[in-house]
Amino acid sequence: MSKVTQLKPVSGKATPGSMPRPLEKVCARYLSLSAAYLGDMLDGADDKLFDLAEKETDSERERYFEAMRELRIQRAGLVGSFKQAINHQFLTLARPPETETLEQTPVDLDSLTLVHEDELETSVALDNMARRARNGCNEQLKVLCHRIEYLFESKREVNEHNNPLEPRQLVACFSEGLEKLSLDIKARLIILKLFEREVMAETGYLVSEANKVLIDAGVLPEMKSAPIAPARKPGSRSLASQSSDSVMPTAGNAGGPSNDQMFGLLQELLVTMRGMQGGPGGGASGGAPGVASEAAMAVMQNGVPYMNGAPVANAASVHQVSSDDLLGVLNRLQRVERSLGEDEGEDRADLKTDLSELLDNEHGEAIHALDQADDDVINLVALLFDFILDDEGLPSEIKALIGRLQIPLLKVAIIDKTFFSNDNHEARLLLNMLARAGSQWDPQQGIQDDLYQRINQAVHRIIDDYEDDASLFSSLLQEFQQFFDNQKSRSDRVEQRVREAEEGKARAEQARSEVVAVLDKRMAGRQLPDVVVRLLRQGWQQVLYLTWLREGDDSGLWQQQVKVVDAVVWSVLEHREQAALEKLKDLSPKLLKTLHSGLSQINYDAVETKQLLVKFRDVHQQLLKGLQTERVAVEPEQPAEPAQPETVPELPENHFLVKKCSQLAPGQWIEIQDDGEPRRAKLAANIRAGVKMVFTNRRGIKVQEFSAYTLAVALHNGTVKLIEEGALFDRALEAVIGDLRRMQGNVQH
Repeated sequence: MSKVTQLKPVSGKATPGSMPRPLEKVCARYLSLSAAYLGDMLDGADDKLFDLAEKETDSERERYFEAMRELRIQRAGLVGSFKQAINHQFLTLARPPETETLEQTPVDLDSLTLVHEDELETSVALDNMARRARNGCNEQLKVLCHRIEYLFESKREVNEHNNPLEPRQLVACFSEGLEKLSLDIKARLIILKLFEREVMAETGYLVSEANKVLIDAGVLPEMKSAPIAPARKPGSRSLASQSSDSVMPTAGNAGGPSNDQMFGLLQELLVTMRGMQGGPGGGASGGAPGVASEAAMAVMQNGVPYMNGAPVANAASVHQVSSDDLLGVLNRLQRVERSLGEDEGEDRADLKTDLSELLDNEHGEAIHALDQADDDVINLVALLFDFILDDEGLPSEIKALIGRLQIPLLKVAIIDKTFFSNDNHEARLLLNMLARAGSQWDPQQGIQDDLYQRINQAVHRIIDDYEDDASLFSSLLQEFQQFFDNQKSRSDRVEQRVREAEEGKARAEQARSEVVAVLDKRMAGRQLPDVVVRLLRQGWQQVLYLTWLREGDDSGLWQQQVKVVDAVVWSVLEHREQAALEKLKDLSPKLLKTLHSGLSQINYDAVETKQLLVKFRDVHQQLLKGLQTERVAVEPEQPAEPAQPETVPELPENHFLVKKCSQLAPGQWIEIQDDGEPRRAKLAANIRAGVKMVFTNRRGIKVQEFSAYTLAVALHNGTVKLIEEGALFDRALEAVIGDLRRMQGNVQH
C-alpha cells in the first residue's frame, strides 16, 4: 500500500441520518461535480494514451494499449469506487469523535525505505498534486471548516485531516481505485497527471460550491473572515499558482520541521543509498552515487559524526559546520568563482574538496562535519548539475555558463528547502528561463551574439551579487523575460511573413496541381478541337484556379465550374443520335453564356474571350449540321512521374518517426549538423501535415526546409535531433529521482 491510501479509515459505520442535512447537500453536490470531472478526465486519458502509443516504438506501444483496455474495462468500477470513497469520507466525518483517530495517525517517514520504488513514485506524485491544489483554495477551506464545525455545534474539530473536501482526501479517493488497476508506473503517472489537470484543478471551484450550498442553507451566511469567491471559474483546468508570500526558512532552521516534504522524500532515497554503502551515517564522501569526493568530511547523525558509514572514533577532533558556517564558506568560494574565467573553472576539483580545503585553511586540518540536511542538499545539487551539464538540449557554451551557477543555487537550496518542490521558486524560474533561451542560441552566431551576452550577464550578476537575498533572482528574471519577449516579438513578425509566404506558395502549387489534374482527367488522350483545348487550358483553367484558392475544392461553386468542363468536352464530341443533337442545340447558348460570365469575372482578356467563344460556337454549329471538325490529340499537361530506379527506402512510409514528424507543432526546435557544425532552427510552418516543413532561425529567417519523411530520415540518421524545451530544472530533478530509485531497486533485488 502507498502512503496516501494508508490514510483511509477502514472501520466504523454510519448512517446517512447521522449527517446534518446541509452537509448531505454538500456531499451530493460534491459527488456530482467530482464524478463529472473524473468522467472528463477518463475520456482524456483514453485519447492521451492512444496518442502516446502512436508515437512509441513497437515494444512500448503495447504498454499503452494495455492501459487503454484496462481503463475501458474498469472505468465503471473506477468511477464507482471513487464516488463510494468520497461518500465514505463524509460519513466518517459524521461519526463520533473517538472513531476518528485513524484519520489523524501521523505518517512514519522511516517506513518509506521499505516501499517499492513504483509505489514511492506514485506517492510523491499524489502528495505534490494535493499540495499544489490546496495552495489554490486555502482560505476557502478555512471558511468551509468553520461552517462544518458550526453544523456540529463545535463538537467536531474539522481540519486538514478529516475535512472531506480537502485535496488530500480527493487524491486518496482516486488513488484507492487506481491501485486496483493493472497499470505500469508510466501509464499510472500519466493518468495521475491528467487527474491533476482535469479534477484537482477544479478543487477551488468545488470548495466554493460547498460554501455556497451551506450559505444557501443559512449556515453562517454573513461570515466575512475569509474570502469565499471561487478561486477560478470551472473549466479553465489550471491549478492556482503556489503562494508567493510563504515564510522562507532561515539558514538556522533549514533542517528543521519546516522542510518541504519533497526534500524529505529525496533524503529518504539518499539515506537508503548511504545505508547500502556502509552504515546509517554514510559520510560526505559516501553520499549519493555520482558525487564522488576524497574530501575528509563527516556528517552529523543525531549528534554523532559519521564518516564512510562509521562513527568517528575521536569525536573531539571533529569540527562541526553549521548551516550558517557553510553559507559563509560558500560565499567565499563564490568570490573565488567570480575571479575565475570560464576556461579556468572547467577543470577545478569537485565542490566538497574545495569546501574541505577552505575549511582546513580557516580552522586547521580537522575532520569537518556537515549537518545531514546540508550534506544531502550538496549531493542533490551536484546530481542536478551533472544532469544539466550532460543535457543534449543545450549548446556546450551555454552549459559552461549555467554550470557556474552551482554554488549560488546550492546556497538557495540550503536556505530554502522548498527549492526542490516549489515550481514557482524565483531561482528555478530564472534557471529554466536561461536554459530555454540558451537552447535557442545557435553556436554559429558566436559568443558576441546579444542572446549569449545577456545570458552571460545574468550569470555573472548572480555570481557577483548574490549573497542570501532571493529578490535578485526575481529582478533578473523580470529583466531577462522582457529582453527575451522583445526578441521573440521581433522574430515572430518576421517568422509570420515567412510562414504566410510559404503557406501561400504551397497553396498556390496545390491549387495549380488540382486544376491541372481535373483538366487532364477530362481531356488527356482525347481528340478535341483546338479551340476547346485553348478555351479550357488558357481561360477556364484560371477560373478554376482562383475558385479553388478562394472557395476550396469542397465548395458548390467549384463543383459547378468542374461540371462546366464536363459540359464543354461533351458538347464537342461527334454526336450521331438525334437526341444528343437536340440536347447540344439547347445546351450551346447556355454554355456560351456561362463561359462568358466566368471569364469576365476574372477579367480575362475581352478580345481573346470573344474570339474563343465565337470559334467554340462555330464548332457547335458544324456538329449540328453533321460536319467534321478539325481535332488535335490532347496530351496531359501534368507530366507523369519519371520511373525511379529500384532503391530500398531508408525508412518505410508508415514508420513511427514519419508520423511523429508530420504531427510536429510550430515552435519545435531542432539541431542540424551542418558540416559537423551544429545549427539550431525552429519549425515555423507545418504545411499539409508534413508535406512541407519550413524552419527558421531565432530571428525568424528561413534556413531549412524538410518534408516529414526527409526530417524522419535525418532524425534516424542522427544528422538532426529534436530539442527538448521543457523546464530544465524539472527534467533534471525527475532524472535524479529516477536514477536514485533505479540504483535502490538494483541493490534491493
